[in-house]
Amino acid sequence: MGSFSAGAALAWHHPLWPVAALLLFGLWCLLVAWRPGLWIFVVPACLPFLNFSPWTGWLVFEEFDLLLLGALVGGYGRLAWSSHARNGIRIPCRLLALTALLAGSGLLSLYRGFVDAGGFAFDWFAGYADALNSLRLFKSLAFALLFIPLLQQEIENSRTHSSQRLASGMVVGLAVVALAVLWERAAFPGLLDFIRHYRTVALFWEMHVGGAAIDAYLALTTPFVAWAVLAARRPVSWTAAAALALLTAYACLTTFARGVYFAVAASLALLVMLLWAQKCDFNARAFFSSPWRRYKLEGWRAKAGLLLILALAAEVAAVLGGGSFMTERLARADRDLVSRAEHWQHGLALLKGSSDWLLGKGLGRLPENYASRGSQGEFSGDVKFHGEWAPGRRVNTFVTVRGPGTMNELGGLYALTQRVPMLLTGRQRVSLDVRVKKETDVYLALCERHLLYDGGCQAAFIRVLPAQTSWQTFVLPLIGPALAGGFWYAPRMGVFSLSVVNAGGVADFDNVRLIGPQREELLGNGNFSQGLSHWFPAAQRYFLPWHIDNMFLEVLIERGVAGLLLLAVLWGYALWHLVFGRARSQALSQALSPYLAASLCAALLVGLVSSVMDVPRVAFLFYLLILFSIQAAQENHPDSAIA
Repeated sequence: MGSFSAGAALAWHHPLWPVAALLLFGLWCLLVAWRPGLWIFVVPACLPFLNFSPWTGWLVFEEFDLLLLGALVGGYGRLAWSSHARNGIRIPCRLLALTALLAGSGLLSLYRGFVDAGGFAFDWFAGYADALNSLRLFKSLAFALLFIPLLQQEIENSRTHSSQRLASGMVVGLAVVALAVLWERAAFPGLLDFIRHYRTVALFWEMHVGGAAIDAYLALTTPFVAWAVLAARRPVSWTAAAALALLTAYACLTTFARGVYFAVAASLALLVMLLWAQKCDFNARAFFSSPWRRYKLEGWRAKAGLLLILALAAEVAAVLGGGSFMTERLARADRDLVSRAEHWQHGLALLKGSSDWLLGKGLGRLPENYASRGSQGEFSGDVKFHGEWAPGRRVNTFVTVRGPGTMNELGGLYALTQRVPMLLTGRQRVSLDVRVKKETDVYLALCERHLLYDGGCQAAFIRVLPAQTSWQTFVLPLIGPALAGGFWYAPRMGVFSLSVVNAGGVADFDNVRLIGPQREELLGNGNFSQGLSHWFPAAQRYFLPWHIDNMFLEVLIERGVAGLLLLAVLWGYALWHLVFGRARSQALSQALSPYLAASLCAALLVGLVSSVMDVPRVAFLFYLLILFSIQAAQENHPDSAIA
C-alpha cells in the first residue's frame, strides 16, 4: 500500500504529464501483477531512458522511480494472493542479517544527512545542497532491498527463466545506450571525429554536473554483450549480438574515460578466465552438450567470431590512433592522477572526529560540505526557486541564480537551462525581468547542445545595475551564427540558458521569454508559476564539488567506515558465491555467474577513479545484480528465514 501511495502521489505531481503518468503507473502495476516475472526484464531494459530531468526539472525524483514503485506494487500484490503468502518466502538468515545491517546503516546515514542539512524540508525541485539530496541517494538502496522477496520468488519459480530475463533486459538496456551514443556522436562531433574534445553521455542526464554515470553503466553491462554473443544460436541473432558488441565498444571508446577502458578490459579478461574454468569443471556429458562444444562444432561461428575480434581491434586502433583526444588524455595521466589525489585528500578532510569517520557525514552531503570549504572547492553557481507572498496567497514567483562565490574563472560555467523544441533559422530575442542588489553580469544563450558541450550559439550579455524600480525589463537580440539544427537523421537539440558570470553576482529572474523570428514563444513556464518545471540547472567543464571521483571514498565520506565495510562484505559475499561457491554447480549459475562476476568486478574497478553511488539508477542496478547473484546461488536450507 505504501508503494502504491508513493507512486500515485509521485505520478500526480509529475511536472509535465500528471494524468498520463498516473494512468501508466496504474497499468504497469496491473501488468506486473498479471505477469510477475516481467519486471526482471523491463526494469534493466528501461533504466537508461526513464529519466526526463531536462524537461521536468526534477533532480531528486524521476520516472524510473515510478517504474520501480509499480513493480513493487504489482509484485507484492501478486505475492499476497499466491501460495507464497501462506508458506512465506524463505531468505537465508545470513543474507537477511547482512541486508538488515545494510538497511540500518543506510537509514542512519539518511538521518545524519537530514541533520547535517539543517533538518528535513520537502521540495519537489530540491537540489544537491538540500536535505532531499540524502533521499535521492538513499532510494537506490531502499528499492533494491524491497525487491529481495520478489527476487527470491522469481528465482524459486524458475532459476533459468529469471536468469535469462535479467540478462536479456541488460542487453536491451545497453542497446538503448549504444544507439543514443550513436545519435549523439552523429549529431555533434561526428561519428569518426576522435580529435575534438567531446565525451559522450547518452541519456544519463545526471551528468549535468559531471560524474561517471555512463562509465559505471557501461562497466556493469558490457559483460552481458559477451553473454548475448555466446548465447546466440542462429546466424541472425548472432549477427545482432555482434553488431551490439561493436556499438558497445564504440560507446566505451568514445567516453574517452581511462577508467572505463581499464574496467571493461579487465572484466572481459576475468570473464574469459571464468568461462574457461567453468568449461573445465564440466563432466564429459555436460561438456559434449555445452555451448562451448557447439561453438567449436559450428564452423560459421568460429569464422564469424574471428571477424568480430578483428573488427573490435580495428575500432580500438581507430579511436586510439595518433592525434586523437584519448592520446592527449593518456599523455597527461600523471598530472591528472596528482590532481585527483589532491581532490581525494580534500574530500577526506571533510571528516571531523570519530563519529564522522565511523558513520560518515550523511548521505548526499558531500557536495555541500565540499563546496563550503571555500575557494578552490566552491560551486560554480546555484539556482533557487522563490515565491513572494501576500497575506494568505502567493503573488509572485521567480528564480534566483547565483554565480561563483569568489572565483571569476568559474563564471558562466553554471546556468539555468531549458530545452527548446525546435531550432529556427533567423534571429531570436529574449525578454526578461531582472532584479539585483549589486552590479551583476548576466549571460544569455541559445545553443545547439546535448548536455555538456556547445555547438553553434547565439548569445547576449547584459550588465545589470541596481534600480529604484527593483525589477527591470530587458529585451535583447541574440547575436551569433545561424543554428543549423543538424542532419535529418541526427537532429541537434536546442538549449536556452541564463547564467550569472561575475563572482559574487546574484540576480532574480522572472517572465523569461524566448521569441522566435515569427514571434513564436519558445519557452515554457517562463514566469515560474509551476516552480522549476521545464528548467534544468547544468554545469560545464568544472565539476569538482559534486563528485569525489572514487566510489570507496564516496561511501566512506557519506556513510563512514561502517557503511563501507558492509558494502564490501555484501559485494564479497556475492562474488564468493559466483566464483567459488554453490553458483558453479547450479544450472542457472553455470549460465550467468561468470557474467555477473565480471560485471560486479568491473563496477569496483571503475569505482577506483569514479563516483558510482551518487547516480541512483546505476547504484540501483549495482545493488540489484549483487542481490540477484547471492539469491540465485542459494538453495533452500533449514537456516532460511521466512519473510
